[in-house]
Amino acid sequence: MNHSAHFSDAADALEFTAVRERLAREAQSVLGRERALALEPAADRDTVARRLATTSETRCFFAEIAVISIGEVPDPRPVLAQLRIGGTHLSPEDLRLLMKLMETGGYARGIVRPHRDGFPLLASVTDRLPDLSGLLRKVQRIVLPSGEINEDASPELRRLRSEIQIQRGRLQRQLESLLRRTDLDGVFSDDIITQRNGRFVVPVRNDNRGKLPGVVHAMSSSGMTAFVEPMASIEFNNEMVRLQEAEEAEIARLLFEVSEQLRAHYDDLVWLGDALGELDFVAARARFANRYDAVAPVLSTEGVFSVTQARHPLLDAQLRENGKSAVPVDFALSDTERTLVISGANAGGKTVVLKTAGLFILMAQSGLHVPARAAELPIFAQVHADIGDHQSLAANLSTFSSHVTHLTEISDVLDTPALVLLDEVGTGTDPDEGAALAVAIVEHFRKAGAYVMTSTHFNPLKIYADTSSGVINASVEFDAKTLQPTYRLLCGESGNSSGIEIARRLGLPESIVQDATGRLGEREAAMTRYLATLQERIDYQRDSMAAIEDERAALAKRFGELEREFHEREVARRAVFEEELAGVRDDLLSRVQPVLDRIGNQVERTRAQREVVKAVDRGAALVGKKFQPPPPETRPDKTVAKGGVSDQPKTVAVTSASDLKVGDSVLTGFGQPGIVDAVEGDTVAVRVGSLRLKAGLTSLKKIIASESSGKPESALSRAKTATSALMYDIDVPSDAPRELKLIGLTTDEAVTLADKFLDQAVLSGFQDVRIVHGMGTGALRRAIDEFLSSHPHVERFARAPRGEGGDGATIVELRD
Repeated sequence: MNHSAHFSDAADALEFTAVRERLAREAQSVLGRERALALEPAADRDTVARRLATTSETRCFFAEIAVISIGEVPDPRPVLAQLRIGGTHLSPEDLRLLMKLMETGGYARGIVRPHRDGFPLLASVTDRLPDLSGLLRKVQRIVLPSGEINEDASPELRRLRSEIQIQRGRLQRQLESLLRRTDLDGVFSDDIITQRNGRFVVPVRNDNRGKLPGVVHAMSSSGMTAFVEPMASIEFNNEMVRLQEAEEAEIARLLFEVSEQLRAHYDDLVWLGDALGELDFVAARARFANRYDAVAPVLSTEGVFSVTQARHPLLDAQLRENGKSAVPVDFALSDTERTLVISGANAGGKTVVLKTAGLFILMAQSGLHVPARAAELPIFAQVHADIGDHQSLAANLSTFSSHVTHLTEISDVLDTPALVLLDEVGTGTDPDEGAALAVAIVEHFRKAGAYVMTSTHFNPLKIYADTSSGVINASVEFDAKTLQPTYRLLCGESGNSSGIEIARRLGLPESIVQDATGRLGEREAAMTRYLATLQERIDYQRDSMAAIEDERAALAKRFGELEREFHEREVARRAVFEEELAGVRDDLLSRVQPVLDRIGNQVERTRAQREVVKAVDRGAALVGKKFQPPPPETRPDKTVAKGGVSDQPKTVAVTSASDLKVGDSVLTGFGQPGIVDAVEGDTVAVRVGSLRLKAGLTSLKKIIASESSGKPESALSRAKTATSALMYDIDVPSDAPRELKLIGLTTDEAVTLADKFLDQAVLSGFQDVRIVHGMGTGALRRAIDEFLSSHPHVERFARAPRGEGGDGATIVELRD
């Protein structure tokens, strides 16, 4: 067997080449675009993981720090090839290009280096950029940003240019004096001074050329004007030429000098260009992911191949350009269910599902994020795709023959882990034989250990999927009312091809449609009717479930509104109560004051007044506490024992399922009384008021009956008899974590996870938890601080002690 990675044959069939071209558009340099176009999937898990993590880290850097943009850096390789030749010098334009290269390298190093601890993978790319700031300054001393030679590059160049300027002024003044001479009126065709062959000349009418002795350097196109260097100006021009030649020699010396300095750093410059190309390529992957709303796939170690709301990137981009959106698909395969058979109507999206699945694997193993809401993917060493028409006239192969030849080639090189994608397997020959071949081919690849996804219209292959272990049936939805595909993928059910109905919709004459229906074999017709009936029942069940969910949501919303209304009334009642309580306190103190005034000893009277006020305030506070309104999420226990104080229930720990039975009263992990509805192993279903939750066995405490009545406390009695308008299932894990790690996430992702984490911590009865956000740039820490400062579950929070994370972690104390 061939144990090497095998992806190239599937790249074109799955349109991975087109994806690479779109990735190349996100690059800003020639070297970055070349890397994008040459991108190949890796089969090594560590390599794939590092590629994906680098893309994720770069996206985080874009979101939290800055977008890396190196600009249109020219390709330095031709200039570097010229530089490698000894004894030559680069042109000012070549030097300008290398200046741009070194400036860009300095920018990239400078933007990432301060944050390298928080973005180590991105920093590993920019750390490859050599520091050539000293060399850059030497080049900038010679060449200006415009590409011109700097006048201050050397004292000699400055002197020569000064003398050239003076000599030019002398020459121009001498020629201007000639143009103003009255005895030469009519000799000149124009009052200008120009240059020909590097020498200053004046335009002389050709018919008057003899009136001005000199050297003719050129004639006008009409022949009417001669450009003459007057005899009196020859010495001036000769001196000008001498100075200009000296200037050019000095410039050549300077260019050779700086070229030699650059030549000494040739390897660094090559490395710089290569590293900038890699950085541009990494940034292009981040921009590509952002453009397509992509997510970083999870690399499965258990053979899970699952996508949620997946979109084919090319189809999605095309539809977006037309103001539309792609219909996302969901599917899930595993190590025990590795085969998916997709059936359904023509043009319903079966091939798109196959291409999306294969493309996601190639993209992920190339370090690209995938356009989906979530994805968990295995690592494949091979991806094979038999998609499209392989007919070859040159090789004398029909469509069927070419498909069989390709499948033979796949079988010869197949080595797991592998993904095999088969579009309309078995077509192009007798339907019965084709169906038999289709089942045999799928079974062959499945037994070889490959993941197999195939589309089909063959009923025997659908039946094979229904009756074979490890094979999943799926279909693309077809609306029987509108006779239009919806492009939704429905897993767990086979689909009807609806070929005759589609032919009718496309305008085929009814007589032909009726004739075809009559010719359809009874077995096939029965199968078609069965599939249609099954589809109707599934659609009805799905619609019914959706209606039930809508009703549940409406009831939940109303329940919440009632709870909030109750809480608001309780708050208003307490305000009135506190006002009345304050009045009673003042009245009581006023009644007691005359009695206190009878105490003759001033010290004793003052002490007695203090004790009375303290006792009254303590009593008022105690009464006020008992009338504190509850939060809106829970109904209050209004039963008060004699003396105005509620009895506290007595509890014992639950250690095994035998400690509980249906109907027992318990306290949940978050302190609420409830009634046991069911005991299932280590999980207990508990009804708390209008909520039904699932809790770990050991997280509960059993409430024992009170001694006075032999019955549970009154609050629990009401909990037992409470009427439930709506039941919810809430899992309260017994092993909920007390620590949350957020390093590497964006601020939005971190806040969302922290919110869910705090909810779970409160349900689990925790008093404090720990959130690890790292130090980095501080952006994540500030976001978490702002989030915690207004969270209803948080009593207070502070940085962790130095031994527990210091400024990189926060300890959160939760409210009771």
